[in-house]
Amino acid sequence: MKEQLQTIPVNDAMDAGDECPFCYLQRRSEQRTIRYVAGPSASYMEPDVRAITDRHGFCADHTKKLYDYGNTLGAALMLQTHLAGILEEFRQEMEQGKNTPKKPLFGKAPKESDYPQRILDRVHDCYICRRMEADMQRYYKTFFVMIKDPEFRQKVEESKGFCMKHFAQLIQHAKEELPGSQHQWFYQTAYRIMEENLTRVKQDLDWLIDKYDYRNVGADWKNSRDALPRTMQKLQGLYPADKPYVKD
Repeated sequence: MKEQLQTIPVNDAMDAGDECPFCYLQRRSEQRTIRYVAGPSASYMEPDVRAITDRHGFCADHTKKLYDYGNTLGAALMLQTHLAGILEEFRQEMEQGKNTPKKPLFGKAPKESDYPQRILDRVHDCYICRRMEADMQRYYKTFFVMIKDPEFRQKVEESKGFCMKHFAQLIQHAKEELPGSQHQWFYQTAYRIMEENLTRVKQDLDWLIDKYDYRNVGADWKNSRDALPRTMQKLQGLYPADKPYVKD
């Protein structure tokens, strides 16, 4: 397949030899978005960007990653206006609460406020998560366009498979993105490489555990030294050994 702009990231991910190419793509998307939000482009000073970050805010994980990135002023400015909006909504809720009728002795109780649920919706919403999800949806679509090419199919067949999260999402997308004639090949191939590579990772993890037996102190580590983080990635789609992503 002739390489195009949208196929480059997916090809790069397949060539990286990662435990999951979609974990690789997701990490790049996350770092690119953090850099866009708080990096040297100073997008946080743009009114349209601030309007969106004010509306969605950041989840707990990405709030911490913005802190780790190291742009104190940029993060503070974004959170300043986001917090101002939350405070205004809080004051409005307080004012409405003063006028809430008391529960009558008989009859129906007044309707409860939905404010607690709105708070929970706010703290779980995230501008960075939304941008990443949009990127990932494009990568899934591109993957299924590319998989029609024999050369790319060979890359998939020789890959290390996927993490469990991205494997499940691929299977779900395959129903919509692949023509019926390719379903059987994809499902058989995907399940085969997953079984082979889950077995491989488990064997590495088994040997890592066995290495702690005094009888194996002098034995070769084989491929088990990083078996724990690779197992965690296979199960949860994360990179536990990664250092915090920081600004240049």
